[in-house]
Amino acid sequence: MAQFEEVSQKSKLHPKPEGLTLQYGTAGFRTQAKHLDHIMFRMGLLATLRSKKTKSTIGVMVTASHNPEEDNGVKLIDPMGEMVTATWEGYATQLANAEQDSLLEELKDIIEKEDIDMSEPASVYVGKDT
Repeated sequence: MAQFEEVSQKSKLHPKPEGLTLQYGTAGFRTQAKHLDHIMFRMGLLATLRSKKTKSTIGVMVTASHNPEEDNGVKLIDPMGEMVTATWEGYATQLANAEQDSLLEELKDIIEKEDIDMSEPASVYVGKDT
């Protein structure tokens, strides 16, 4: 599928730092900004899948909140402003920690498990408080 080829090419521009492992929690992902490039890219992919699944707009919030300047974060917001479900938090962790050569398989796994119709349109809003 052409869409996966493009994702593969674009994801190479946002490599996962070697040895970095992150966990999605209530506050989403929080770490030093220098470690978040691949996370931002991959959470955009996950937000797109979530939007297709729910047939609604999903939010991606880029936030540092009251943390030190070098710290940043990102979290996904469901259509009514609530946190994503625990299952989707798990998908976020799964994608964040996937090595480059397994990223497409991880995405395909989510699509299959959630029975996502890839022909559905997606709507993702990005917000920030930084």
